[in-house]
Amino acid sequence: MKQKQGPIANARPGFDRRGGLRELEPLAILALDSLTKVYRDPMTLKPFTAVDGVALALERGETFGLLGPNGAGKTTTIKMILGLANPTSGRVLLDGRDPRDPEARRRLGYLPENPCFYDHLTPSEYLDFVGELFAIERGARRSRSAMLLERLGLGAHAKKPLRKFSKGMTQRLGLAQALLNRPTLLVLDEPMSGLDPIGRAEVKQLLREERAAGTTVLLSSHVLAETEAICDRVGIMKTGRLIEVGSVPGLLSTGVREWEIAVERLPETLAAAFRAEGHRVDAVGSRWIVRVTEGPALQEVLGRMSRDGVFIHAVEPRRQTLEEHFMRALAGDGEAGS
Repeated sequence: MKQKQGPIANARPGFDRRGGLRELEPLAILALDSLTKVYRDPMTLKPFTAVDGVALALERGETFGLLGPNGAGKTTTIKMILGLANPTSGRVLLDGRDPRDPEARRRLGYLPENPCFYDHLTPSEYLDFVGELFAIERGARRSRSAMLLERLGLGAHAKKPLRKFSKGMTQRLGLAQALLNRPTLLVLDEPMSGLDPIGRAEVKQLLREERAAGTTVLLSSHVLAETEAICDRVGIMKTGRLIEVGSVPGLLSTGVREWEIAVERLPETLAAAFRAEGHRVDAVGSRWIVRVTEGPALQEVLGRMSRDGVFIHAVEPRRQTLEEHFMRALAGDGEAGS
């Protein structure tokens, strides 16, 4: 599978046909090559394809959203990325290594959809246990644990038994353990689950900080508005196949739904005329908003406003949201893009 160009510092040396050194393209931090998983129904023994030939490479430092309805194959794909399930065919490479290689897992962070911890431990004790599994030096892991608990709003609860934690607090602790080993690849399955609006805003900011620090993030989520706000690229899965991949701005760059014209005032006769022609006209605070759906009509409306001396504050196109694009992609079942 062809990898994308990246920094030369990450490139692998090779030899050209004349025997000289040349630069090869860098290893993808995560590469999926024709990844397929087939299960058998335990009752009928009929095969069922959960993941069907998925090919994908993640760029270093990007935030990638894996989207799809329930049963699309997202969680099965994540399990194969983590080495928790073996592919029927195809392969997964983490920095060029098999995901079951301990070295590949050493800089991997993971938050499951429904994290579950030893409920008799406190957050400090649990993170200390996780840090010991990663062979992080005692002083370093305790310092890192205290910083993460404070950053995720759990500092005041560091000594509270986990059985007393709410769903949102458990989710925050799950993110703390996923970040404890300073991962280069962070895999998050429904990271916003159980969080209140403040918690979701804090997690989004934390993910932006991780991206700025060079961490690659793969997240699966049903909260498409928030996925749109934090992801660089997204992939849409349906019935085990990756039907579309692209940057968020690229996927949403087409399909202007309407233009919004914000004006200082609007004579009632002009407002009535616009409504009669099928345009939406609404008073919003001290201003008026006229919504036009067709390009030629936009030019005509602006011309009439100008002739009537209406002061125009702004004209803004309103494009489809990621949720709208997602629904269209599932309905159309198009081929994967790039």
